[in-house]
Amino acid sequence: MPRVARPANAQAAEDPIKAFGSMLKAGIIGHLRAHPNGGRKEISDALDLPEQTVITGIDELLKFGLLIADPPRELATRGQRVRYRVNDEAVTEMYLRLGLAIGEI
Repeated sequence: MPRVARPANAQAAEDPIKAFGSMLKAGIIGHLRAHPNGGRKEISDALDLPEQTVITGIDELLKFGLLIADPPRELATRGQRVRYRVNDEAVTEMYLRLGLAIGEI
């Protein structure tokens, strides 16, 4: 079985790469920056993707703290509409971490 390549600075880059590492997540962040407080249906329509695919991306972005849910999903009642916006401070911090890890900054 092939080994996974792990460069010496892999630890510093791991979270930013996992957080930003797909067109789906980049698309969600980009859409919500242009159209804050969107719901998952609005996002999926705008990105022309299945809603379940968008939910998966939203879940990952929430896990990294890059999105803010209103109300927080754990407090939302069944059927209550949850709106999402970008946590700009967290995105900027993660972006800077990536830049440092790859020697861009």
